Amino acid sequence: MDSIADFLFEVGMLGKTPRSGYQFLGSGKESVAEHILRTIFVGYVLCKMNPKLDEFRVLKMCTLHDLPEARTGDMNYVNKKYVNVDEEKAVRELTGGLSFGEDIKACIDEFNGKKTNEALT
Repeated sequence: MDSIADFLFEVGMLGKTPRSGYQFLGSGKESVAEHILRTIFVGYVLCKMNPKLDEFRVLKMCTLHDLPEARTGDMNYVNKKYVNVDEEKAVRELTGGLSFGEDIKACIDEFNGKKTNEALT
């Protein structure tokens, strides 16, 4: 149970993790959690527009795609040019004690792989 409580605590940290793009642009602010919520709604609408998509997989990817940022923070496109973030390590350590950790990792890997229609949505 401790690993689940730790995981859920870190998920909660996404609400306090700022999106760096707004800081870079100099106006506005949004947390990673706010971005994820909007992404879920966008994914839902896109699935309704294209019934061939697996809605569950799309919404799952929308929910989990930025989970590593609970540990790494959000990087804007300039940061990414200079900083190498070990997202796989963050996911592995974040989900290591969870019975469903491999499921989360597989979902994030699919999203990052950008090879399925669902990941490209």
